[in-house]
Amino acid sequence: MESLLYAQLADNLIEHIQAGVYKVGEKMPSVRALAKAEQVSIATVNSAYAILEDRGWAEARPKSGYFVKRSSQSSIGLPSQIKVKTRPRAVTTKELALEVQREASSVKNRNFSCAIPDLKLSIASVIQKTFTRLSRAGSNLGEGYDATEGLFDLRQQVARRGIDGGVHISPESIITTVGAQNAISLALRAITQPGDIIAVESPCYFGLLQMIEAFGLKAIEIPADSETGMSVEALKLALQQWPIKTILCISTFSNPLGCTIPDEHKKEILDLVVEHDICLIEDDIYGELQFEGRRPKTFKAFDPDGRVLWCSSVSKTMDPQLRVGWIAPGRYYDEVLRQKYTNYLASPSLPQAVTADVMSKGLYDRHLRQARLLYKQRSEQLRDFARLYFPEETRASSPKGGLVTWFEMPKKVDATALYHQCRELDIRIAPGELFSISGLYKNYFRLNFANEWSSEREAALKTIGEHLKQAIHQA
Repeated sequence: MESLLYAQLADNLIEHIQAGVYKVGEKMPSVRALAKAEQVSIATVNSAYAILEDRGWAEARPKSGYFVKRSSQSSIGLPSQIKVKTRPRAVTTKELALEVQREASSVKNRNFSCAIPDLKLSIASVIQKTFTRLSRAGSNLGEGYDATEGLFDLRQQVARRGIDGGVHISPESIITTVGAQNAISLALRAITQPGDIIAVESPCYFGLLQMIEAFGLKAIEIPADSETGMSVEALKLALQQWPIKTILCISTFSNPLGCTIPDEHKKEILDLVVEHDICLIEDDIYGELQFEGRRPKTFKAFDPDGRVLWCSSVSKTMDPQLRVGWIAPGRYYDEVLRQKYTNYLASPSLPQAVTADVMSKGLYDRHLRQARLLYKQRSEQLRDFARLYFPEETRASSPKGGLVTWFEMPKKVDATALYHQCRELDIRIAPGELFSISGLYKNYFRLNFANEWSSEREAALKTIGEHLKQAIHQA
């Protein structure tokens, strides 16, 4: 608990600096005074001030205390929204996307390319112990296939946790899957035919684009704002011009922007869904990773008549190797269940039982509280490093949750060339062209901030910055 206190205190101090409570050059409260005021130990205050020093917000002066080093005015600007030609296109997956995904586990300390959680958090040992205990008990082995709809205990836990996101459904309306990608693929199989048009946010997670290609579908890109997500107006125009079959989007802390669609926009989008008699596939995989406050509501929370197919998994909150996900397909339940039976028959029982067991205990919520706080710290640290090492023209998203940040560079920068340069140095990034079907975002890239910052990871960012500055200088 002590480790969480000093991080929370550091956050509070930074917020005070950003709000102007402490000005640049002003002395901050002494260690003893702050410890007394906050009713924490001196060690906690020292650790909090150490974070401020590491991130460049404060500096220690011998025999004088801590002073504010910089203000929020030096923050990086948000990425600009690119104009997208909203017309349907066949999706062609680049070999580059497969290469980035294949190397997800390589050069771990210098890999920023994949949206995976920190696998060194304490939840890892909880999962391992639960696997051992349940496998020894043998209650989920030697009994043949699981029911196609999935383990009831897991579906019950998902229904309970969904309430925080405004989802009020019964366990019987949920089908378990082998991860969120599998859930989305079942949804697409259930409601589309080859040649159908799918509306996606732009930029869009390349794994979703690969899936659209695999099913012989066409995608139409709807521009997304770095803070509010998919443009309602652009979607409205696209629906008027094209026979769109469904909308597919990551509604909360999207990948790669990290944005969240406001509730009012969700309602407007669902009004369009009803008006055009279509459905919406919601990828809510990052929904429980908010940095602060309450979990944002899902599209499913405003679903008028079962048109939202709500998909998620524990791949971003616990461990992707569990391969446990789910879908609440609403009015499409029977067809989705048939697709699961036809293509997969059933999901493995033991990982479902482990996930349900962990979810049912307070340790899972404790893990989420820790992860949210750490990811917030690490997200802000990434922006601080970018401010320190990247070109002054750098623009970056400011996510309020999730695992990734989206960077924009001047148009003269080729992020794919940067990817190859970094790969030669055993550094990995995700180049922006992966996140579009129409050749956009070539001067953008995505970085993951989930893992703990180390001198090696900081040095890798410094190297990325040097290549960026060189590219700008040479252009």
